Amino acid sequence: MILKDMNGFDFERVDKDVAILPVGSIERHGDHLPLGTDSELPEHIARRAAELTSAIVLPTIYYGSCHAMRGFPGTFDIDSEILFKYIECVLEEAWRNGIRLVVVLNGHGGNATPIQMAARQATSRTGLSVAVLDWWKDLGTGKKDLFSSPGHAGEDETSAMLAVDESKVNIYLAGRHEVTYPEVKVYSKKIDERLYEIALTGDAKKATKEKGEELISAAVEDLAKIVADLRNVLEL
Repeated sequence: MILKDMNGFDFERVDKDVAILPVGSIERHGDHLPLGTDSELPEHIARRAAELTSAIVLPTIYYGSCHAMRGFPGTFDIDSEILFKYIECVLEEAWRNGIRLVVVLNGHGGNATPIQMAARQATSRTGLSVAVLDWWKDLGTGKKDLFSSPGHAGEDETSAMLAVDESKVNIYLAGRHEVTYPEVKVYSKKIDERLYEIALTGDAKKATKEKGEELISAAVEDLAKIVADLRNVLEL
């Protein structure tokens, strides 16, 4: 059920009611994680959940809006308006190709607003339904207590990448950078500079593959349940 691997004959005949669209980023994640971490994690979760739900997995959107990390080498920061329009076009094309529900599985915080805008626009112009999930917030919530020092490239994200593909993690370069986030959402270059003195928050040294496997498995189960529930609600 991987769209990019299907031929036209199969696509015409496959169940197209539900699709999952992973959206991530190419962004610096400390020194120890791959630049594509925010794309690889939602893609992995999407593929595993699709096996349980008969959903189609759309090709991952690898580039994202990365204002806070744009000063670090390896970050590709895409303009938010361009990203919004691009995702909107993908959603509308999904509808035109017979898909009725798209679950957008976001892997990067900076993408949240462009994705929400795209979902609102696409659903106002078509009969498409769109669910938007930030995987690290909305999935695997029962496993959050495994991590005492989460964050960007921190304990939780590093553990998840160890579980997905430990060959891409150089744990010897893992660092620690504890920060305190503001209690309210603030858009500020000054605050970004203070929070992200390095491209890492939390303590990546506490990460383990075992904790990551628990988190990823729980995320897959949660996503599969959400898809099943939405099928019922939308009568798909």
